[in-house]
Formats: sequence, structure tokens, C-alpha cells
Amino acid sequence: MPERKRLRMFSLWVTLEVIPEHREEFLEAIAENSRKSVSDEAGCFRFDVIELGAGTNRFAFYEVYRDQDAFENEHKKAAHYFAYREISQRVVVPGSQVNVTGDLINSFSWYE
Repeated sequence: MPERKRLRMFSLWVTLEVIPEHREEFLEAIAENSRKSVSDEAGCFRFDVIELGAGTNRFAFYEVYRDQDAFENEHKKAAHYFAYREISQRVVVPGSQVNVTGDLINSFSWYE
């Protein structure tokens, strides 16, 4: 197996809880945000949305960017990000969102 370069991409792990009656609105908004982040931002390499337990209304996002600059100056300035943020202010349980950032240092996939 060929030796691989060590990666140093910027990653973000977000957890939050959604107000139950706004679940569908949230799911539509985050689907649009994640899809457009990957398709429209050159610096966004991955944006996964994970449900943390069936029916719990708790979710996590795993996002990978080329670097922190791509996150700050491409993602956080994109129209789809602002559209999602507007909706999230209404549908996310106040105080439930926790963001953790770090450098992605290893990444392996079953399909590689």
C-alpha cells in the first residue's frame, strides 16, 4: 500500500437538539445547507448530518474544510449558510448547540 501524506484539514463537529414540532423544517434547511456547502464551496470537502438516536431530535454535523480560512471566509459568508442560520434560530433548542473544531489528521474510508 502506498504511503499517504498526513492531512491537516479543518474539521467541525456540531451537536444540537431541534424543537420537535420544527423537525421537518430543520431537516429541509440542513439538507439544503449541507448540499450547497459541498457543491458550491471549493473549500468544503464533507458535510455529514447524523441523527443521534432515532426520534430523539438530536443531531450532529461533521464538516471538513480545506482549512479554517475556507470555513470562515467561504462557508460562513455563503447565502445558504445565512438561510440555514435564520431557520436554525427558530428551530434549534436554545443553548443546545455545541461546536468543537480541530485538525483532521487521519481519514480512512471503506471505499479507498
